[in-house]
Amino acid sequence: MPAPAASIEDLLGVAIRLVNAGQRERARLVCEQAAASHSPHPAVQQLLAVIRLQEGDAAAAATLAAASLALRPGHAPTLRVAVDAWFQLSIERQDAGDLAGAAQALREVLTLSPERVEAEVNLGIVLQESGDRDEAMQAYGRAYRLNEACFGRIAHALATPRVGRLWLRLDELRAELRGAAA
Repeated sequence: MPAPAASIEDLLGVAIRLVNAGQRERARLVCEQAAASHSPHPAVQQLLAVIRLQEGDAAAAATLAAASLALRPGHAPTLRVAVDAWFQLSIERQDAGDLAGAAQALREVLTLSPERVEAEVNLGIVLQESGDRDEAMQAYGRAYRLNEACFGRIAHALATPRVGRLWLRLDELRAELRGAAA
């Protein structure tokens, strides 16, 4: 008589122990076994997203996190994984010169986590690089209103020689940021 199939909880427990032990490949195989032998399970999708993000595959991580969130909307730990995946994907796309893709990924971050100041700043940078200065200023303004401590990074980004502008009076820039997208 064959042994009974392991429960989803047992498989998740093994996979989590493997992740914690730094054995991502084995953990991924256990998660894939769980996904194949049981109906779609949000925790399996979430753990696979974490593993893929650790492996540097942000696109797969974002897809897996979205699948988990479809089964368990609003789940805070999964939202954090999704946001991290989208943010990493935005950086990868920006580095590859895909500014539209980077902007879209950053908008996904902000949909999931509107208070992510660094996502707003990065969105401003991407929009500025793509030549959309008005939208860039809107993003910078939202970031500044969320946390005025990002002012230095915004001012530095705005001074980029190829696509930037300079302000002789930083108080004028602060006022413009406060009024942008208000």
